[in-house]
Amino acid sequence: MEFVVIARAIDSPSVPPQAAVSLAKQTFQQFASNQDSRIKAMYPFAGERAGLLIVDVKSGDELQDLLGNLPFAGITKTEIHPVGTVQSAIKTMEAAERRIASMSPVGAR
Repeated sequence: MEFVVIARAIDSPSVPPQAAVSLAKQTFQQFASNQDSRIKAMYPFAGERAGLLIVDVKSGDELQDLLGNLPFAGITKTEIHPVGTVQSAIKTMEAAERRIASMSPVGAR
């Protein structure tokens, strides 16, 4: 299952600034080396201490393991969103249309 993970630097991490920069650099070096095939893409946000990952994992436990083992894990907070497909969204909208069409108008008998 694919997830979008938005990672943002913690404003006041519990490590010295030099260590925070080093951990962030190690993480980006890890991304650049493509060491983990579960990480499909990484996009830093321009002008921010943040970015997003697209990851493909089989479970929440695997996602936790992946994110918890990134060097910057202790100095970032993450926001996680499961990703669906366009076809699935269309199917959901079609089902909603069918439900709406089957309703009788308010006040009609």
